[in-house]
Amino acid sequence: MYRIMIVDDEKAAQDTIRKYIEARLPEFEICAVANNGPEAIKTFLHTPADIVFVDIRMPIMDGLTLIGELNKITRNYIPIIVSSYGEFEYAKTAIQLGVSRYLLKPIDFDEMTESLKSACETLKNYRRLTPPIAASADEYETWFINLLTGKYSEARTAVADFSTLGLPFTYDDSAGICIQVTIAPNTLWSYDADSLYTAISNLIRLIYRPQFLLLLCTKQNSCDFLLVDPTLTHSSWEELRTQAYQILNVSLSVRPLFTFSSMEKLRTETSFREVIGLTDTNLKNSLSSDETADSLSGIESAIAYMKEHYAEDLTRDAIASQFYMSGSHFSRCFKMVTNTSYSDYLIELRMQKAMELLKTDLSIQEVAKRVGYTNANRFTINFRHYTSCTPKEYRANLRKRG
Repeated sequence: MYRIMIVDDEKAAQDTIRKYIEARLPEFEICAVANNGPEAIKTFLHTPADIVFVDIRMPIMDGLTLIGELNKITRNYIPIIVSSYGEFEYAKTAIQLGVSRYLLKPIDFDEMTESLKSACETLKNYRRLTPPIAASADEYETWFINLLTGKYSEARTAVADFSTLGLPFTYDDSAGICIQVTIAPNTLWSYDADSLYTAISNLIRLIYRPQFLLLLCTKQNSCDFLLVDPTLTHSSWEELRTQAYQILNVSLSVRPLFTFSSMEKLRTETSFREVIGLTDTNLKNSLSSDETADSLSGIESAIAYMKEHYAEDLTRDAIASQFYMSGSHFSRCFKMVTNTSYSDYLIELRMQKAMELLKTDLSIQEVAKRVGYTNANRFTINFRHYTSCTPKEYRANLRKRG
Protein backbone atom coordinates (compact mmCIF):
# COMPACT_ATOMS: atom_id res chain seq x y z
CA MET A 1 0.00 0.00 0.00
CA TYR A 2 1.43 3.37 -1.08
CA ARG A 3 0.37 6.51 0.79
CA ILE A 4 -0.60 9.62 -1.21
CA MET A 5 -0.93 13.26 -0.14
CA ILE A 6 -2.84 15.74 -2.33
CA VAL A 7 -1.85 19.42 -2.10
CA ASP A 8 -4.14 21.76 -4.06
CA ASP A 9 -6.06 24.90 -3.16
CA GLU A 10 -8.99 23.85 -5.39
CA LYS A 11 -11.38 21.44 -3.70
CA ALA A 12 -12.67 20.23 -7.08
CA ALA A 13 -9.15 19.18 -8.06
CA GLN A 14 -8.65 17.45 -4.70
CA ASP A 15 -11.89 15.52 -5.11
CA THR A 16 -11.12 14.52 -8.71
CA ILE A 17 -7.82 12.87 -7.76
CA ARG A 18 -9.10 11.38 -4.51
CA LYS A 19 -12.26 9.84 -5.95
CA TYR A 20 -10.49 8.28 -8.93
CA ILE A 21 -7.78 6.71 -6.78
CA GLU A 22 -10.23 5.42 -4.18
CA ALA A 23 -12.48 3.93 -6.86
CA ARG A 24 -9.92 2.53 -9.31
CA LEU A 25 -6.54 2.10 -7.60
CA PRO A 26 -6.91 0.05 -4.38
CA GLU A 27 -3.14 -0.33 -4.01
CA PHE A 28 -2.97 3.36 -3.07
CA GLU A 29 -4.27 5.14 0.04
CA ILE A 30 -5.02 8.84 0.37
CA CYS A 31 -3.37 9.61 3.71
CA ALA A 32 -3.78 13.40 3.68
CA VAL A 33 -5.17 16.38 1.77
CA ALA A 34 -3.79 19.91 2.20
CA ASN A 35 -4.91 23.28 0.82
CA ASN A 36 -1.53 25.05 0.79
CA GLY A 37 2.19 24.60 1.32
CA PRO A 38 2.55 25.34 5.06
CA GLU A 39 -0.38 23.07 5.83
CA ALA A 40 1.22 20.34 3.70
CA ILE A 41 4.56 20.62 5.52
CA LYS A 42 2.87 20.47 8.91
CA THR A 43 0.87 17.40 7.85
CA PHE A 44 3.86 15.68 6.18
CA LEU A 45 5.92 16.00 9.36
CA HIS A 46 3.60 13.67 11.28
CA THR A 47 1.93 11.83 8.34
CA PRO A 48 4.67 11.16 5.75
CA ALA A 49 3.51 10.16 2.27
CA ASP A 50 5.17 8.05 -0.43
CA ILE A 51 3.75 10.15 -3.28
CA VAL A 52 2.69 13.82 -3.18
CA PHE A 53 0.47 15.45 -5.82
CA VAL A 54 1.34 19.18 -5.85
CA ASP A 55 -0.35 22.07 -7.65
CA ILE A 56 2.11 24.75 -8.80
CA ARG A 57 -0.04 27.86 -8.35
CA MET A 58 -1.23 28.07 -4.75
CA PRO A 59 -1.56 30.94 -2.25
CA ILE A 60 1.04 31.46 0.53
CA MET A 61 3.59 29.04 -0.99
CA ASP A 62 3.84 27.83 -4.59
CA GLY A 63 4.19 24.14 -5.37
CA LEU A 64 7.84 24.21 -6.39
CA THR A 65 8.83 25.94 -3.15
CA LEU A 66 6.85 23.32 -1.26
CA ILE A 67 8.69 20.49 -3.01
CA GLY A 68 11.99 22.14 -2.12
CA GLU A 69 10.96 22.25 1.55
CA LEU A 70 9.78 18.63 1.53
CA ASN A 71 13.10 17.62 -0.04
CA LYS A 72 14.84 19.04 3.03
CA ILE A 73 12.83 16.65 5.20
CA THR A 74 13.34 13.54 3.05
CA ARG A 75 14.02 12.45 -0.51
CA ASN A 76 12.28 9.12 0.02
CA TYR A 77 9.06 10.23 -1.67
CA ILE A 78 7.91 11.01 -5.23
CA PRO A 79 6.46 14.45 -6.07
CA ILE A 80 4.00 14.65 -8.98
CA ILE A 81 3.09 18.12 -10.24
CA VAL A 82 -0.51 18.78 -11.28
CA SER A 83 -1.12 22.20 -12.81
CA SER A 84 -3.01 24.21 -15.40
CA TYR A 85 0.24 25.83 -16.41
CA GLY A 86 2.60 24.20 -18.88
CA GLU A 87 5.34 26.81 -19.18
CA PHE A 88 8.82 25.44 -19.80
CA GLU A 89 10.38 27.38 -16.91
CA TYR A 90 8.17 25.56 -14.42
CA ALA A 91 9.10 22.22 -15.91
CA LYS A 92 12.83 23.08 -15.86
CA THR A 93 12.76 24.08 -12.20
CA ALA A 94 10.70 20.99 -11.37
CA ILE A 95 13.31 18.73 -12.98
CA GLN A 96 16.03 20.38 -10.87
CA LEU A 97 13.97 19.51 -7.78
CA GLY A 98 13.75 15.84 -8.78
CA VAL A 99 10.25 15.99 -10.29
CA SER A 100 9.97 13.68 -13.29
CA ARG A 101 6.17 13.62 -13.56
CA TYR A 102 4.21 16.67 -14.66
CA LEU A 103 0.45 16.36 -15.21
CA LEU A 104 -1.66 19.11 -16.76
CA LYS A 105 -5.26 19.91 -15.87
CA PRO A 106 -7.77 18.66 -16.83
CA ILE A 107 -6.17 15.44 -15.71
CA ASP A 108 -5.85 12.52 -18.09
CA PHE A 109 -6.59 9.53 -15.83
CA ASP A 110 -4.62 7.07 -17.95
CA GLU A 111 -1.61 9.36 -17.73
CA MET A 112 -2.09 9.73 -13.98
CA THR A 113 -2.31 5.95 -13.53
CA GLU A 114 0.87 5.52 -15.54
CA SER A 115 2.61 8.19 -13.45
CA LEU A 116 1.61 6.41 -10.24
CA LYS A 117 2.87 3.05 -11.52
CA SER A 118 6.16 4.66 -12.54
CA ALA A 119 6.43 6.29 -9.10
CA CYS A 120 5.94 2.88 -7.47
CA GLU A 121 8.77 1.38 -9.49
CA THR A 122 11.05 4.26 -8.51
CA LEU A 123 10.22 3.76 -4.82
CA LYS A 124 10.76 0.00 -5.08
CA ASN A 125 14.18 0.46 -6.69
CA TYR A 126 15.19 3.07 -4.11
CA ARG A 127 14.20 0.83 -1.21
CA ARG A 128 15.83 -2.20 -2.77
CA LEU A 129 19.14 -0.36 -3.15
CA THR A 130 18.97 1.26 0.29
CA PRO A 131 20.70 -0.91 2.93
CA PRO A 132 18.20 -2.27 5.46
CA ILE A 133 18.25 -0.84 8.98
CA ALA A 134 19.79 -3.36 11.33
CA ALA A 135 17.34 -2.77 14.14
CA SER A 136 13.79 -1.61 14.70
CA ALA A 137 12.73 1.58 16.47
CA ASP A 138 11.70 -0.50 19.44
CA GLU A 139 15.15 -2.13 19.67
CA TYR A 140 16.89 1.27 19.59
CA GLU A 141 14.57 2.62 22.26
CA THR A 142 14.99 -0.47 24.44
CA TRP A 143 18.79 -0.41 24.24
CA PHE A 144 19.08 3.27 25.19
CA ILE A 145 16.55 3.02 28.01
CA ASN A 146 18.33 -0.07 29.37
CA LEU A 147 21.61 1.86 29.20
CA LEU A 148 20.22 4.90 31.00
CA THR A 149 18.30 2.98 33.66
CA GLY A 150 21.37 0.98 34.72
CA LYS A 151 20.34 -2.37 33.24
CA TYR A 152 23.82 -2.88 31.76
CA SER A 153 26.01 -3.56 34.78
CA GLU A 154 28.96 -4.45 32.54
CA ALA A 155 30.30 -2.50 29.58
CA ARG A 156 30.96 -5.65 27.52
CA THR A 157 27.27 -6.58 27.57
CA ALA A 158 26.24 -3.08 26.52
CA VAL A 159 28.84 -3.09 23.72
CA ALA A 160 27.75 -6.53 22.50
CA ASP A 161 24.10 -5.47 22.21
CA PHE A 162 25.10 -2.11 20.71
CA SER A 163 26.96 -3.90 17.91
CA THR A 164 23.72 -5.48 16.66
CA LEU A 165 21.93 -2.13 16.21
CA GLY A 166 23.82 -0.92 13.14
CA LEU A 167 24.02 2.72 14.30
CA PRO A 168 26.14 5.23 12.32
CA PHE A 169 28.62 5.82 15.17
CA THR A 170 30.73 3.73 17.51
CA TYR A 171 30.16 3.04 21.21
CA ASP A 172 33.13 5.23 22.18
CA ASP A 173 32.90 7.94 19.50
CA SER A 174 29.34 9.08 20.22
CA ALA A 175 29.19 12.49 21.83
CA GLY A 176 25.90 14.32 22.06
CA ILE A 177 23.31 16.13 24.11
CA CYS A 178 20.01 15.51 25.87
CA ILE A 179 17.43 18.31 25.65
CA GLN A 180 14.02 18.90 27.15
CA VAL A 181 11.34 20.46 24.95
CA THR A 182 8.46 22.05 26.84
CA ILE A 183 5.19 22.86 25.06
CA ALA A 184 3.35 26.06 26.02
CA PRO A 185 0.21 25.15 28.01
CA ASN A 186 -2.11 27.16 25.72
CA THR A 187 -0.96 25.35 22.57
CA LEU A 188 -3.75 24.37 20.18
CA TRP A 189 -2.79 21.16 18.37
CA SER A 190 -5.32 19.43 16.11
CA TYR A 191 -3.93 15.93 16.59
CA ASP A 192 -2.93 13.67 19.48
CA ALA A 193 0.10 14.38 21.68
CA ASP A 194 2.17 11.56 20.17
CA SER A 195 1.85 13.07 16.69
CA LEU A 196 3.07 16.41 18.08
CA TYR A 197 6.17 14.74 19.53
CA THR A 198 6.73 13.03 16.16
CA ALA A 199 6.41 16.36 14.36
CA ILE A 200 8.95 17.96 16.74
CA SER A 201 11.29 15.00 16.19
CA ASN A 202 11.08 15.52 12.43
CA LEU A 203 11.77 19.23 12.82
CA ILE A 204 14.88 18.51 14.90
CA ARG A 205 16.11 16.11 12.20
CA LEU A 206 15.37 18.65 9.47
CA ILE A 207 17.09 21.59 11.18
CA TYR A 208 20.06 20.00 12.98
CA ARG A 209 20.68 16.74 11.06
CA PRO A 210 21.92 14.74 14.10
CA GLN A 211 23.57 11.37 13.53
CA PHE A 212 20.86 9.85 15.70
CA LEU A 213 17.78 11.13 17.50
CA LEU A 214 15.66 9.37 20.10
CA LEU A 215 12.57 10.50 21.98
CA LEU A 216 13.49 9.21 25.43
CA CYS A 217 10.39 9.90 27.47
CA THR A 218 7.38 12.19 27.67
CA LYS A 219 5.96 14.05 30.64
CA GLN A 220 3.13 16.51 31.06
CA ASN A 221 3.68 19.22 28.42
CA SER A 222 7.30 18.18 27.82
CA CYS A 223 9.48 15.54 26.23
CA ASP A 224 13.17 14.61 26.42
CA PHE A 225 15.26 13.98 23.31
CA LEU A 226 18.67 12.34 23.04
CA LEU A 227 20.78 13.57 20.10
CA VAL A 228 24.05 11.94 19.11
CA ASP A 229 26.25 14.47 17.30
CA PRO A 230 29.35 16.19 18.74
CA THR A 231 28.56 19.46 16.90
CA LEU A 232 25.32 19.94 18.84
CA THR A 233 26.67 20.00 22.38
CA HIS A 234 26.60 23.82 22.50
CA SER A 235 24.01 24.51 19.81
CA SER A 236 21.50 27.34 19.78
CA TRP A 237 17.91 26.10 19.71
CA GLU A 238 16.33 29.34 18.52
CA GLU A 239 15.68 27.98 15.03
CA LEU A 240 13.74 25.04 16.46
CA ARG A 241 11.53 27.44 18.43
CA THR A 242 11.01 29.62 15.36
CA GLN A 243 10.24 26.78 12.97
CA ALA A 244 7.91 25.07 15.45
CA TYR A 245 5.89 28.28 15.71
CA GLN A 246 5.86 29.01 11.98
CA ILE A 247 5.21 25.48 10.70
CA LEU A 248 3.40 23.73 13.55
CA ASN A 249 1.85 26.80 15.20
CA VAL A 250 3.30 25.52 18.47
CA SER A 251 5.14 27.62 21.06
CA LEU A 252 7.89 25.74 22.85
CA SER A 253 11.05 26.23 24.87
CA VAL A 254 14.23 24.15 24.81
CA ARG A 255 16.45 23.40 27.80
CA PRO A 256 19.72 21.45 27.46
CA LEU A 257 19.83 18.84 30.24
CA PHE A 258 23.34 17.42 29.86
CA THR A 259 26.03 16.57 27.34
CA PHE A 260 27.93 13.30 27.05
CA SER A 261 31.13 12.17 25.36
CA SER A 262 30.33 8.48 24.71
CA MET A 263 27.81 5.70 25.27
CA GLU A 264 29.97 4.49 28.14
CA LYS A 265 29.55 7.88 29.80
CA LEU A 266 25.78 7.48 29.54
CA ARG A 267 26.04 4.03 31.10
CA THR A 268 28.19 4.99 34.08
CA GLU A 269 27.05 8.53 34.91
CA THR A 270 24.12 8.03 37.28
CA SER A 271 23.43 11.77 37.44
CA PHE A 272 22.19 11.66 33.84
CA ARG A 273 19.28 9.40 34.65
CA GLU A 274 18.50 11.47 37.74
CA VAL A 275 18.30 14.64 35.63
CA ILE A 276 15.75 13.17 33.22
CA GLY A 277 14.07 10.99 35.85
CA LEU A 278 14.35 7.93 33.63
CA THR A 279 13.60 4.95 35.89
CA ASP A 280 11.20 2.05 35.54
CA THR A 281 8.96 3.60 38.21
CA ASN A 282 8.84 6.95 36.47
CA LEU A 283 8.19 5.32 33.10
CA LYS A 284 5.21 3.57 34.64
CA ASN A 285 3.98 6.68 36.41
CA SER A 286 4.24 8.71 33.18
CA LEU A 287 1.09 6.94 31.97
CA SER A 288 -2.06 8.77 32.90
CA SER A 289 -5.05 6.98 34.44
CA ASP A 290 -6.95 7.41 31.18
CA GLU A 291 -4.13 5.75 29.25
CA THR A 292 -4.06 2.89 31.73
CA ALA A 293 -7.81 2.32 31.54
CA ASP A 294 -8.07 2.66 27.76
CA SER A 295 -4.94 0.87 26.60
CA LEU A 296 -3.64 -1.81 28.96
CA SER A 297 -6.45 -4.23 28.14
CA GLY A 298 -5.57 -3.80 24.47
CA ILE A 299 -2.08 -5.12 25.19
CA GLU A 300 -3.52 -8.50 26.19
CA SER A 301 -5.25 -8.67 22.81
CA ALA A 302 -2.01 -7.65 21.10
CA ILE A 303 -0.13 -10.45 22.89
CA ALA A 304 -2.72 -12.99 21.77
CA TYR A 305 -2.37 -11.69 18.21
CA MET A 306 1.43 -11.98 18.38
CA LYS A 307 1.21 -15.60 19.49
CA GLU A 308 -0.87 -16.41 16.43
CA HIS A 309 1.03 -14.30 13.88
CA TYR A 310 4.66 -14.40 15.08
CA ALA A 311 5.80 -15.61 11.63
CA GLU A 312 4.59 -12.41 9.96
CA ASP A 313 6.34 -9.05 9.67
CA LEU A 314 5.21 -7.76 13.05
CA THR A 315 6.79 -4.33 13.45
CA ARG A 316 5.96 -2.49 16.61
CA ASP A 317 4.21 0.36 14.80
CA ALA A 318 2.18 -2.00 12.61
CA ILE A 319 0.76 -3.98 15.52
CA ALA A 320 0.26 -0.80 17.58
CA SER A 321 -1.87 0.69 14.80
CA GLN A 322 -4.07 -2.43 14.76
CA PHE A 323 -4.98 -1.65 18.35
CA TYR A 324 -5.33 2.10 17.76
CA MET A 325 -2.18 3.18 19.59
CA SER A 326 0.93 5.08 18.57
CA GLY A 327 4.19 3.14 18.63
CA SER A 328 5.67 4.94 21.65
CA HIS A 329 2.46 4.69 23.68
CA PHE A 330 2.15 1.00 22.78
CA SER A 331 5.73 0.39 23.97
CA ARG A 332 5.11 2.00 27.35
CA CYS A 333 1.89 0.05 27.93
CA PHE A 334 3.47 -3.19 26.70
CA LYS A 335 6.32 -2.88 29.18
CA MET A 336 3.87 -2.24 32.02
CA VAL A 337 1.98 -5.45 31.27
CA THR A 338 4.88 -7.78 30.40
CA ASN A 339 7.84 -6.15 32.20
CA THR A 340 9.78 -6.48 28.95
CA SER A 341 9.98 -4.67 25.63
CA TYR A 342 7.87 -5.51 22.60
CA SER A 343 10.90 -6.58 20.56
CA ASP A 344 12.29 -8.82 23.33
CA TYR A 345 8.90 -10.45 23.81
CA LEU A 346 8.55 -11.12 20.08
CA ILE A 347 12.06 -12.53 19.90
CA GLU A 348 11.31 -14.90 22.77
CA LEU A 349 8.14 -16.10 21.05
CA ARG A 350 10.05 -16.75 17.85
CA MET A 351 13.00 -18.40 19.53
CA GLN A 352 10.79 -20.79 21.50
CA LYS A 353 9.09 -21.86 18.27
CA ALA A 354 12.44 -22.10 16.47
CA MET A 355 13.75 -24.44 19.16
CA GLU A 356 10.79 -26.73 18.48
CA LEU A 357 11.28 -26.60 14.71
CA LEU A 358 15.00 -27.37 14.99
CA LYS A 359 13.98 -30.81 16.27
CA THR A 360 12.62 -31.53 12.78
CA ASP A 361 14.45 -32.03 9.48
CA LEU A 362 13.68 -28.54 8.21
CA SER A 363 16.67 -26.56 6.99
CA ILE A 364 17.85 -23.73 9.23
CA GLN A 365 16.88 -21.24 6.53
CA GLU A 366 13.36 -22.69 6.44
CA VAL A 367 13.13 -22.57 10.24
CA ALA A 368 14.14 -18.90 10.12
CA LYS A 369 11.45 -18.19 7.54
CA ARG A 370 8.75 -20.00 9.54
CA VAL A 371 9.39 -17.92 12.63
CA GLY A 372 9.35 -14.60 10.79
CA TYR A 373 12.91 -13.97 9.60
CA THR A 374 13.62 -13.27 5.93
CA ASN A 375 17.25 -12.65 6.88
CA ALA A 376 18.87 -15.88 8.12
CA ASN A 377 21.82 -13.93 9.56
CA ARG A 378 19.52 -11.88 11.78
CA PHE A 379 17.85 -15.12 12.90
CA THR A 380 21.21 -16.64 13.82
CA ILE A 381 22.27 -13.51 15.76
CA ASN A 382 19.04 -13.47 17.77
CA PHE A 383 19.12 -17.24 18.35
CA ARG A 384 22.68 -17.09 19.67
CA HIS A 385 21.80 -14.17 21.92
CA TYR A 386 18.81 -16.09 23.28
CA THR A 387 20.37 -19.58 23.66
CA SER A 388 24.15 -18.87 23.72
CA CYS A 389 24.66 -21.11 20.67
CA THR A 390 23.93 -21.01 16.94
CA PRO A 391 20.96 -22.89 15.44
CA LYS A 392 23.41 -25.38 13.94
CA GLU A 393 25.09 -25.99 17.30
CA TYR A 394 21.72 -26.29 19.03
CA ARG A 395 20.58 -28.94 16.54
CA ALA A 396 23.87 -30.84 16.90
CA ASN A 397 23.50 -30.86 20.69
CA LEU A 398 19.94 -32.19 20.35
CA ARG A 399 21.14 -35.06 18.18
CA LYS A 400 23.93 -35.92 20.59
CA ARG A 401 21.43 -36.18 23.42
CA GLY A 402 18.86 -37.98 21.33
